[in-house]
Amino acid sequence: MKLHKVFTGFIILSVFGFSTLELGSISDSAYEVKSASIVRSPKPKGLDSLVFAYDRFLTHSIDSLKSPGAAIALVYKGEIILLKGYGVKQFGVADSVDFHTAFRLGSVSKGFASILTGIMVEEGVVNWDDCVKNYLSDFRMKDTSCANHLTIRNILSQTTGLPEHTYTDMLDNGYEYDNIKGALANVPLIAKPGQIYTYQNVAYSLISDILFNASGKDYNNLLQEKIFSPLRMRDASTDYTSFYYNPNTAMPHLRAGTTWKSRPKNSRYYSASPASGVNASASDMAKWLLALTGYYPEVLPDKTIEDISYPEIETPRKKAYRINWKDLQKTYYGMGWRVFEVNGHNVVYHGGYVEGFRSEIAFDPESKIGIAVLFNSNTALASQCVPKFINSFFSNCCAENRISLYAQNQ
Repeated sequence: MKLHKVFTGFIILSVFGFSTLELGSISDSAYEVKSASIVRSPKPKGLDSLVFAYDRFLTHSIDSLKSPGAAIALVYKGEIILLKGYGVKQFGVADSVDFHTAFRLGSVSKGFASILTGIMVEEGVVNWDDCVKNYLSDFRMKDTSCANHLTIRNILSQTTGLPEHTYTDMLDNGYEYDNIKGALANVPLIAKPGQIYTYQNVAYSLISDILFNASGKDYNNLLQEKIFSPLRMRDASTDYTSFYYNPNTAMPHLRAGTTWKSRPKNSRYYSASPASGVNASASDMAKWLLALTGYYPEVLPDKTIEDISYPEIETPRKKAYRINWKDLQKTYYGMGWRVFEVNGHNVVYHGGYVEGFRSEIAFDPESKIGIAVLFNSNTALASQCVPKFINSFFSNCCAENRISLYAQNQ
């Protein structure tokens, strides 16, 4: 255990001391993605101390059994500033989490689906406002007029008009998406498409059928071709078999009194891949965040980032959001992402849960900060971890930058 702590500490110091590409030379080629668009920028003075403090917070949290294990990826202006695993893959087993350990992402998978769709929009394969019926001629809803007007934008912005979480319980119980989607035709709508926000998993996954019919390629293969492979996300996958047989995966855990009990891996939700089917490591998420913050436009076009992060519809400010996010003004859903007005910034965010796993991701397109934290448990810590860092960053580092820019302009 002591040797493991020394090793991970070295990785942290290396992250601060070397650029992303230099770090790649000492970490088994984890960062082979290259882009001429990366421009190195000096970090705010308070950022290093903030990251070290945050690392201590996560270390203490895992040591205090708030989760058996976790992994983090932090990026800032084109560089990875923290990449680390914490704790163990399975409670009671001395097998440490590292930054290549794969976790299930749950609904953080939705962001991959909308980005993939945006890439296909840029390639002219589909358009955001295309009607679903253009690609799924046999698609039905209870209201025929609504079915005829439902668009790709409605699906990805959670504005289908269906009741909240329609048939999510069936996914929870192990039913396959292909055996559920036809039943959407039997559900009375509560609004017309585009009018209100109601979160969906089954309806959201219609995008996989749309992209297949539009391109002739399977959704999971498209994700590999357009995102995973070009970004060298080598631990990422979208199926149960890959996760089950991967020797470096975290096991799911549920609370058992004051401790944790591991659960078997299960195949639920993989059939609804756009909604909840992605597996990934902290290493993968670091590359994903670099792309989301604009540093690999040859893979992820800037226009796509703008499109998915546009506030499509206002959503309720849940109690957990109000408690954890400082200076939270309004909350929206974009396309596959939530958008939070926080301290003068539009933070693009999503959380995810599948049995025994929690994941959180957020990035700010303006300041180019991005964070992803993965847990192998249903820990309440997940709701706190991302806003804790983002709040501190905005309060300290962004304020410092504003003062510095003001001084330069005087």
